Amino acid sequence: MERVAVSLEPHHLPYYARDLAAVFHSFYKQCRVVSEDEALTRARLKLVKASQLVLAKVLRLMGMSAPEKM
Repeated sequence: MERVAVSLEPHHLPYYARDLAAVFHSFYKQCRVVSEDEALTRARLKLVKASQLVLAKVLRLMGMSAPEKM
């Protein structure tokens, strides 16, 4: 956000959103979120939630809404 504000280059927001979505997709494809290991499941669910929150905030900054489900 600081980079966007200082440089007045808003195109960094959609690039960031795209990169975050790509990294999350790779994680989700490679790692089983819910597993037998409760601690690992909780940690991965926190990562999923954090990714959701950050992506929603970036989309909101760009004037878009984020769906609850896909």
